[in-house]
Amino acid sequence: MGKPGCPTTSEPARISVELKRALEFYHGSVEDLIRELIRVLGVNETDRRALEIVLLEEEKATTPGRLAQRLGLTAAGVTIMLNRLEKQGYIARSLHPTDRRRVIVMATELAADRVQELVVPMIVESYKMLLNYYDTAELEIIADFLTRAGELQRIHRQRLREVDPYSRP
Repeated sequence: MGKPGCPTTSEPARISVELKRALEFYHGSVEDLIRELIRVLGVNETDRRALEIVLLEEEKATTPGRLAQRLGLTAAGVTIMLNRLEKQGYIARSLHPTDRRRVIVMATELAADRVQELVVPMIVESYKMLLNYYDTAELEIIADFLTRAGELQRIHRQRLREVDPYSRP
């Protein structure tokens, strides 16, 4: 116990500080990693995120409208982005097989190969490390935490999308 009149740090407060530091470190590390991935792929952040979305789709395809919604872009912004990605050989567009008015956006083999070459080894290494350090019960807690944290980030993103940008000074 501390001296009378001196504040003491409670265990929940200490853990809260550690968690905050750990999350800041993690977010910073992820941002640094993404910056390097962007550099190597020769794209910008929005283009990288679009590639990620397309590559993670079950059919490895999506529509410009879905990309616009996920990325918070206008139709014109998505078109410009897709033009860049197509020029680099990372995506291909084609007409929908049953609705010729719709366009389908697919990742190319080049995009899939480059992301596979760069990202898969990191994912495999991460899983190996986690499996070596944590038991099943701890991994379930980690997975639950990451899921809840991801859901919270989506809520925050949606709130920010509803805020008008600050005016320029």
